[in-house]
Amino acid sequence: MSESQTNQRQAEPTEEEIKAYRASMKKFYEEQIPLLKKQQEYEGLLADIEEAKAKRVSFTLRIAQMLTPAEAPPEGEMPEPEDRPEQEEPRPERKLRKD
Repeated sequence: MSESQTNQRQAEPTEEEIKAYRASMKKFYEEQIPLLKKQQEYEGLLADIEEAKAKRVSFTLRIAQMLTPAEAPPEGEMPEPEDRPEQEEPRPERKLRKD
């Protein structure tokens, strides 16, 4: 056989080869389905556990914040928010032009 015939034969499988390959793939997937279902169940349970842990931590944090007493400002002073920018110098009043 020449190289072109060999390459052509490798590129085009016969009907029997295709059927055998499909049958082997079908058998493989059918064997894997029960394992994949168990893995899906396992992964779902892990996700549920992680979600429960996150909720518990979140609720614990909320309770801790509620139970922590707020600091009272000294009498006669107003508390200033920490995220408020520094006060800028007052700007001169702007005047409108009259046409």
